[in-house]
Amino acid sequence: MTKTIRNLSAVLILLALLGGAAAWIYGGALSLFNFETGYVSGAFVIAASAFGYWQMVAESGESVPHHGLPDIVDQIDDRYGLWEEEDIETGDDVKTVLREEKARRKESRRDFKTFLKTTKPALSLYRVAAYIVLAAGVYYLIRSGVFEPVLYLMGVGLAPLATAAVLYVNR
Repeated sequence: MTKTIRNLSAVLILLALLGGAAAWIYGGALSLFNFETGYVSGAFVIAASAFGYWQMVAESGESVPHHGLPDIVDQIDDRYGLWEEEDIETGDDVKTVLREEKARRKESRRDFKTFLKTTKPALSLYRVAAYIVLAAGVYYLIRSGVFEPVLYLMGVGLAPLATAAVLYVNR
């Protein structure tokens, strides 16, 4: 794991330097500023997402899921509960069976508390702060009148692509 982090850090620093040099050659200091603002923002979003995910995994139990939802494989394989082991009486009225099935489906819906538990990784403080930094960088560049969208987007997109490439190679 530390080898992967070391490799990823080296690749990200190398790409920051090479991309910065290319942006400087292409358009000077303003292009470099746009590229590096985007690159740092993108790298911060990736780091915050990874740290939030790592923290969520570390907090969850070894074998106990962090939520009370049914297993996703069971939910996909048997979406409507047709293969569940139930004693079905042959003498039941159709209306009674439908009423019981509706009541059972109503019980299996997610409530607001379960929704909050499952959205915790997406709403982590680290990710929200990283996206605020990203938006603040764009706002500052636009407000200064030096925003170059192509170079900014190249910078923002390069950090996630480099991270994905390093993780793919080190898998």
